Amino acid sequence: MKILPVLLLAASTLSCLRAHEPYSIETIPFPEGVPPEVGAIGFTPSGDLAVALRRSDLIIATPQKDPAKFEWRLFASGLHNACGMHIVSDHEIIVSQMAELTRLVDTNKDGRADLYESLASPWGMSGNYHETNHLVPDGKGGHFVAIGTASHNGPVFYNVKGDYSKVGRRGRNFSAATWKGWILHIDREGKTTPWASGFRMHNGILLDSKNRLWAGDNQGDWKAATPFYHVERGNFYGHVSSLVWDPEWNPAIDPLDLPLEEINRMKTPAAVLLPHAEMNRSASEPVEIPEGTVFGPYGGQIILPDNNGERLSRLMLEEVDGVYQGACTHFFQDNGLRPGNNRAVFSPDKTTLYIGQTSRGWGQIAEGLQRIRYTGTAPFDVKTMTLTPSGFRLTFTKKAAKGAESPENFQFSRHRYEDTGNYGGDKLDESGIKILDVRRVDDRTIEIDLEDLDDGGWVYGMKLDGFRSADDQPLRTGLFYYTVNRLKK
Repeated sequence: MKILPVLLLAASTLSCLRAHEPYSIETIPFPEGVPPEVGAIGFTPSGDLAVALRRSDLIIATPQKDPAKFEWRLFASGLHNACGMHIVSDHEIIVSQMAELTRLVDTNKDGRADLYESLASPWGMSGNYHETNHLVPDGKGGHFVAIGTASHNGPVFYNVKGDYSKVGRRGRNFSAATWKGWILHIDREGKTTPWASGFRMHNGILLDSKNRLWAGDNQGDWKAATPFYHVERGNFYGHVSSLVWDPEWNPAIDPLDLPLEEINRMKTPAAVLLPHAEMNRSASEPVEIPEGTVFGPYGGQIILPDNNGERLSRLMLEEVDGVYQGACTHFFQDNGLRPGNNRAVFSPDKTTLYIGQTSRGWGQIAEGLQRIRYTGTAPFDVKTMTLTPSGFRLTFTKKAAKGAESPENFQFSRHRYEDTGNYGGDKLDESGIKILDVRRVDDRTIEIDLEDLDDGGWVYGMKLDGFRSADDQPLRTGLFYYTVNRLKK
């Protein structure tokens, strides 16, 4: 057994994509004069790509091998910041606009929607630019809808849609209008059920292949780092402004006046906390990687785009003692990827990931559409990072070279976050963690025992260095963070 000295993960250890990159990237231009600000993307049953642009239009094209040869055609126009889309058929699309769910139908099959039908509009609207909405179908004819809060950086109208809360108007990101900061469920008959609260800007939700609902959120007030949540009905996820719309909330209580200890007792922790800037700045639409190897070795995991960075995060989730938690790392960083990564969808054959981009003015201007393809070159990477009773187990995508289990190849640290009304938060109580033992289980598996392993939302950082595969390929990514909500027994 060998004990290593305590080491912290310095900012200079940020992982980057190296040689042997297994993915290629292309930029797909829009027609001249089309504002390339992408609010939603999806594929029709016949394989056409539909893109909702935040400035009004919904356009469609048949994908081409040459990205410059997409022939775009107009399907609908006059939409108000459509940021969610459910494609029902080649002739019917449901979008979430700022004010409502809208059904768009091409009734005469001429390629252009001629029926615009309001399906539901249970939430309010203050006129603030930040109040965008996203949707995901529930698989039963209904939808889950993420209702974003408003921002102090933008004005509100004198007249609001829906009810108004003077108390909810307080705070940096606020919930002055009905259901801001919530996820709602709207069934196929239009009945609305408040599902979960406590979100700031959950700009993207996912119902995965196992019928689990997930949502990211943006770092900011009441979100010290970028969180990723397993969403369950009735839970509160930390942003207090939304509480004013809880039917059981005492209207005489201002949520901003609650003691921090009480807020922490009420809230459900994130499954994964992604350190700000290192891993993700502004989470957007999560997408599940197809099972199998058609898009590389990460099938079943989740890609979480960064709306304010040139990166896509990869999430490795597991259930421990009935609670979800797991690790994050980079999936794609730089290498031609622009910032503003807002929406994500896989092609029908699952071989290509399309990324729609819009910056909203929150950084370097980057708008438009890109796609990422798997080249078939197998990467050498950590496929999964899972918890053990004494540390972590790493499973690699390929056989690791002899000596990969050397303790000198590993560095571990630990930190926590505290969510407050301030914007974001620093790593707290950060310290290095001693490695007690490293052992090779088989050619693709290594286990590490740590001296100090604790739960309660501690985030464990791991830096890998000096790793190579048995065929002398360098490790693709070298920085990982695992959020421990529960310990394994």
